Amino acid sequence: MEAATGKAIVADMMRLGTNIARWNKEYSSKEKVAKRVEELGLTHHQVEILAFLRGNPELDTVSALSSELHISKGSLSLMLSKLQMAGFVQKKAAKGDDDGRKVYVSLTPKGDAAVMEIMELLIESAAGVFDRMDDERRALIHTKVKELMELFNTGGWKE
Repeated sequence: MEAATGKAIVADMMRLGTNIARWNKEYSSKEKVAKRVEELGLTHHQVEILAFLRGNPELDTVSALSSELHISKGSLSLMLSKLQMAGFVQKKAAKGDDDGRKVYVSLTPKGDAAVMEIMELLIESAAGVFDRMDDERRALIHTKVKELMELFNTGGWKE
């Protein structure tokens, strides 16, 4: 068995992140999901942005989003403008003592509904992978996924 060093864990988590992204992309391109994304007039990257906004409403400036998503401000601004024109996001006025240079972004009800619908389609599409497992294995995987989520949600991974 491989030693559980910090380096080994990080290397495995990097591979896991890549595999999860690939897995998500495979299921998001399934006919039912891809068709609905197309009907909504969205790209997969736009769906990712909308989902990120829904899951991280506190990151509501273009600068914060750009930093977290590792997308240039220019590219992100262009994408957000398209999403705004389509009614999925709204730009908000500066808060309180802001000098007006920050742009605040949030989902509209239409954007929230689109994200929820696509997420549900993705869940339906991918759930069968786990439903075919025996109860014990499925429960173990679910427990470990929750542990990882707790680690990341509490900032336990930060130094």
